[in-house]
This record gives sequence, C-alpha cells and structure tokens, in this order.
Amino acid sequence: MFQNFIGWFKEKPLNGAFIPAEKPMFSINAIWNETYQDSAIAYIEENIGFHNFLVRLNNQLIFSIFNESPIKGPVVGKNGMLYEESYIISYNGTTFIGNEKIQEISFNLKTAQAILKEKGKTLLIVHTPGKASFFPEYIPYRYNIDRHNRTNYEAYIEYLTQDKVNFIDLNRYICDMKDTVSNALYCNLSAHWTLYAAALSIDTILNYLDHYTNKDLIDFKISGFESPDTLRNQDDDLYRTMNIMFLPKHNKINYPIIEINSDANKYRPKLLAIADSYWWTVYAPNVHLAQDLFPEGAFWFYNKTIYPVRNPLQNVNDIDYYNDVNKYEIVLLVTTEATNHLFPYDFCSKYIIGYEKEFLLKNDETQHTTADSLYTIYREKSINNIIQEINNNEDWKNKIIQQAKDQNTNLDTMIYRNAEYAYKQKAGIIN
Repeated sequence: MFQNFIGWFKEKPLNGAFIPAEKPMFSINAIWNETYQDSAIAYIEENIGFHNFLVRLNNQLIFSIFNESPIKGPVVGKNGMLYEESYIISYNGTTFIGNEKIQEISFNLKTAQAILKEKGKTLLIVHTPGKASFFPEYIPYRYNIDRHNRTNYEAYIEYLTQDKVNFIDLNRYICDMKDTVSNALYCNLSAHWTLYAAALSIDTILNYLDHYTNKDLIDFKISGFESPDTLRNQDDDLYRTMNIMFLPKHNKINYPIIEINSDANKYRPKLLAIADSYWWTVYAPNVHLAQDLFPEGAFWFYNKTIYPVRNPLQNVNDIDYYNDVNKYEIVLLVTTEATNHLFPYDFCSKYIIGYEKEFLLKNDETQHTTADSLYTIYREKSINNIIQEINNNEDWKNKIIQQAKDQNTNLDTMIYRNAEYAYKQKAGIIN
C-alpha cells in the first residue's frame, strides 16, 4: 500500500504489447450490471504497488523451477534453447495448409512474376531459415511426437520449382553451414537470426540478383566483428517477452562491422521487401543495412504497414497497390518457418487484379503475352469463386434470378455477368 500511494521505488516497465487497464468510471448503472466491479478489480491488480516486480518474480520462479515459459508463445527447449512455438509447429507440419492450396499460391506467384517481368521488374521469393529447422535437436520431446509427414516449406520448394518461380532457399543455405561457421547464426534467447546470418543471406540475395538482372549491384563486406557483453537487436527477444528477473546464460554473439561499397558505378535498385519480422534484423534503425543498400527501397511489414513511414498513408490498404508495387524494380517476398502458412500475405490477390485494366485494353489476341495467358486462368478462377459466393448467398442469387427474368436471359449467363461485374469492381474498373 505504501508503494502504491507514495511510489518511492521506480519500477521498470514490463516488456511486450498490452492494453493498460483503464480506471473505471463510477455510475449506478455500472454497479448494477457489475462492469464497474470487474473493471475496478483489473485496474487495482494492474496498479498495485510492486506489480511489475511481482510479475517478474512469479515468471522467474516458473522459468527456474519448472523450466517452462511463464507466458504463451516462447518454448523452453533442451540446454536452455528458447524457441517461439510457431516455428516448432510449422517445422512439425501442424500448420500445413495442404498441397492444393500451396499449388494454387505457386501458380498465382508465377502469374505475378510474369506480369512484373513484362514490365522489366523482378519478383523473388526468399525462404529465410527457421530456428526449429536449425536446432531440431533441442526441441522438447512433447513436440516431436506430433511430427507430420509434410510441411508448408517442403511443399513450397516443390511447387515453386515446378512452376519456375524465382526463389532462394536460405533455410537450407543457413542450416547447411551450421557446423562450419565460427560465428553464431542464432542466439539461444532469440527467435530470429543474428545479424551475421542475415548479412550472409543478404549477400547471397545480391549475388543472385547480380546474375538474374545482369547488373552490377551494390555490395558490402564484413571488415571485422564487435564482441560486446550485452545482446543487441533481436538477439534476446524471447527472453524480454518472458519478463523474468535474470538474464539466462547465452551463447557468444559477434556483431559484424559492415562496410558498404562506395563505388558510385554500383547499381542501387529500387527494392521492395514484403516480409515478416526477420527483415527487421537488417532494417532496424541501429543496423540500417537494407536502407544503405537500397536507399529508395521500402519494407512492407506483413504486407500491411509501410516503412519508411508515409504520412498519412502508412497502410497498404490506403495506396494504389498495383501501381505502387510497379514503382519498384525488385520485389522480395520474404517468409520464414513461423509465417509460411500466412505467405504471401495476400500479395497475389492485391497485386494481380490490378492488371485487369491493361488486360482489357488488349483486344487483339495476337498482342497477348505469357502474362496474359496466365492472367486469363487466374481471372476465370476468381470469377468462378465469385459465382460460388453468389450460389451460397440466397439473397444475392434471388436478385439475379429476378434480373434474369426481367431481361429474359439465361440464369447461368446472368450469374456470370454479375460475377464478372463484381470482379471488375474489385479491380477498380467499375465504381
């Protein structure tokens, strides 16, 4: 009570994202329906004296005595190895979305690649590594008994290869060097790769793009390493989310000193990275590697939030998506083990439909390209999906039935016209 009212001891804030409990507003109605009581209990519990210290003490006891994570998400593996559970269940195949779905996404990526290639642009899929793939030997036994036969990662590699979609498999690249490198590629307290692993991967991407675009792209070198006693960047992210009192033992992390090539003749492409949190390792303000290599580039976090920030347009839903993507010369779609069931973050559905206007302008079939052929298939599939929506929506279908009667038209024809009209509305052709 003394700390609660006087607050002499300054407490360190808890890590993580949460919504603070609001101080409840007193009213007879709130008392009567018991919302005031519930809100008051939540507020008092959150603001009691030494609240943050007691949370950390409780979490530390759970971690130290039971060797378990005190919160949902992190998993304590063998030998003090921390994982994020989403990586493990993806590695096990629990989040497998099915061959048919991945085959469909692969075809859509092939279509997007063809459209971008027609404009002189490059689409590249980047599979970054996952900690579960890198350290499967430390995964707790309870997860290993749930191993499935197929994973999203394996299916993507198969179908992207079949469809000749440009991709780099950094998961295999990083895992293959596990026993040969002298610097850590993962910290045991983090879900993400180290800056050293990320730098090796960026170098690999640049070499690939050099050959693919036939241009001499900007590059960099590692001139040395810093070996601080403290962890930087995302190398202790799982530890921080657990809000425990003492830093666990961790492996030594060496941080590369990166020197960007100053040759003015080197080419710096406009590069857009649509990626998950793995890209933060090279995009963080204190690292700035991606920004230094691609000063006119951008990072769209989960294909939602735009960086660098554009005021007021910071969400991709607020931009002209198709034309904005086309401003960039290279588009990277980056996925990792934990997020490949979400991949490609609605990129295909947002981008490909923007080609509709250009497609409709090509009246002469002799003008049609590979992109047009692929887009025709994509377009018909999308319209058929809308037809299915119509058939499942009784009110919508009844209106079309009446419309067909009024115009003395075959019902299937009228349903198709409505579905095509709805597709064009999504494409922005019709208001």
